[in-house]
Amino acid sequence: MSASGITLYIATSVDGYVADAEGSVDWLEEFQAESDGDEDVEGFSEFFETVDCLVMGATTYEQVLGFGEWPYGDKPTYVFTHRSLSPATEAVRFVNGEIADLVPELRQQYNHVWVVGGAHLAQSFFQECEIDVIQLSFIPILLGGGIQLFSGEYDEQRLRLVDTTTHNSGIVEHHYEVAN
Repeated sequence: MSASGITLYIATSVDGYVADAEGSVDWLEEFQAESDGDEDVEGFSEFFETVDCLVMGATTYEQVLGFGEWPYGDKPTYVFTHRSLSPATEAVRFVNGEIADLVPELRQQYNHVWVVGGAHLAQSFFQECEIDVIQLSFIPILLGGGIQLFSGEYDEQRLRLVDTTTHNSGIVEHHYEVAN
């Protein structure tokens, strides 16, 4: 799988939430456990191999730190934050600025950038029209509330469906290219 540009690769409930009302993603654990051994889930490993750089918000960063060992190795990781945080590794850099200021540097230095999350950061990338590919994993659960992936204000952006993959766990992945 070759990939380039800026990709939003993220899981969402069927009703469009990336976290529950308390900001937790614990509801994903059940589906991750069901996916263990599912050979289709290897798609993530294949995707991750194509990634040169990661971008995430501070809340996502703190959630990832709470999972234990840093899962992204030495891949450069930019964390958007207005707070003072400690880097998980030497590869983590903190950004206190605008997406529009960083994106030209990202596009110049890296072939494939992964916007990990969260929703606010993803929405900001959409506001700047800086997402090239969207890979959504729809998790078969209705949360009924929480942090919505698609909210906020951004211009209409047409998508072209590239692929759909279904997993035994009930997870359905949609891969879109942004057509604008």
